[in-house]
Amino acid sequence: MAHKESSNGLVNQSGNPSQGALSGLKVIEIGNKIGAAYCCKLLADMGAEVVKVEDPATAEGDRQEGSIWSGDRPDENTGCLFAYLNTNKLGITLNLRTKSGKSILDHLVRDVDILVEGNSPQKAKEIGLDYGRLNRLNSRLVVTSITPFGQTGPYQEYNAYALNISGASSASKSIGELGREPLSVPLYQPHFQSGLMAATTTCGAILARELIGRGQHIDIGETEVWLTHLAGYGLHGFIFHEMKVVRKGRTMAGLFPNGILECKDGEVSFSTNTGRQWKHFLEIVGDGEMPDWYSSNPAYTETNFQQLHREYGDELRTRLEPLLMRKTRDELMKLGQEKHVALAPLRTISEVTSDSHLNARGYFTEVEDPQLGKVKFPGQPFRFSKTPMFIKYPAPTPGQHNEEIYCGRLSYSNEYLSQLKQEEVI
Repeated sequence: MAHKESSNGLVNQSGNPSQGALSGLKVIEIGNKIGAAYCCKLLADMGAEVVKVEDPATAEGDRQEGSIWSGDRPDENTGCLFAYLNTNKLGITLNLRTKSGKSILDHLVRDVDILVEGNSPQKAKEIGLDYGRLNRLNSRLVVTSITPFGQTGPYQEYNAYALNISGASSASKSIGELGREPLSVPLYQPHFQSGLMAATTTCGAILARELIGRGQHIDIGETEVWLTHLAGYGLHGFIFHEMKVVRKGRTMAGLFPNGILECKDGEVSFSTNTGRQWKHFLEIVGDGEMPDWYSSNPAYTETNFQQLHREYGDELRTRLEPLLMRKTRDELMKLGQEKHVALAPLRTISEVTSDSHLNARGYFTEVEDPQLGKVKFPGQPFRFSKTPMFIKYPAPTPGQHNEEIYCGRLSYSNEYLSQLKQEEVI
């Protein structure tokens, strides 16, 4: 079937319009964690060959993470999240709790460049994934481990999900309204950010391998990844000045005018970080003129935005929202661009998927999945001018490529493959 290429280089059917940036690299992905899956999706989309290893006993259940279904019942189809995270991957089943399974993994590891896994250190050791052992099998292997709290320290064996990581990193304590319960960061952000960081550092280790002649172990703790994202006002403010982050709801803590306000057809976010931008913003909401109340308080004309926030933030929001209610989100965004003021609408997911700008850039791509049918997936937020990223094939079904990998590459006979299946090794 001929492939169809979108403007960002993503391809929704089999085909190879160009070599990917990582073409020639071989990767093994082990585990069912989102961070590891997203890391390997990025590597695969950049041209690396990724073999996803699933436990034959739990493969079907693992595919129900992020359960959005095209059928009426959860057992009818693969979840959309799994389908998105595992495009461009080959899929095999292998029971690493068995002696035969570990032996097969040993054969696979000897001929790959990268292994990405998301198991706790103890479980990794139990199933043969501890770095010392893997390094003895293949000294040039780069092993990337993505866990909630990293490979060392008292929490190394603890399990955690996005909600827990948001809380453990202090992110939740800075989100929400003062006086109400803290909120979590949306959905799976800590896992996706960890996967992105894992892909970046893994590529760095591959470059380093050319310098030092050996692979290495990359230890990624998801809580630390998320804490790194708080390294601006929150973390540094406390380290240097013992400032405590106070939840401000719709407003950026510490400064005003910044935040979210209601308008005629929804909400807009705005940021006016200079006195000129503040005046231009007031002209926008005042239909070209400064509001009558602007000169009623000398503090309104000052550019000490921390004072504005601390002493007059609530008062200003009360004055501004009636003016904003006269204009739509798009009108405010257009006027903001004309006046060099950062104004942007708050959009729903449905609005984002139909956004003219994102679609003009070819951000979304359609993939024909054998179980889900034709589905629209997000693309990647970066584009290579010479080695574009592309989707060659949809996510594999459990064990779809067992014969290709075990018989074609490891030279196992079909009879032996059947025996391994009967013994629940694959």
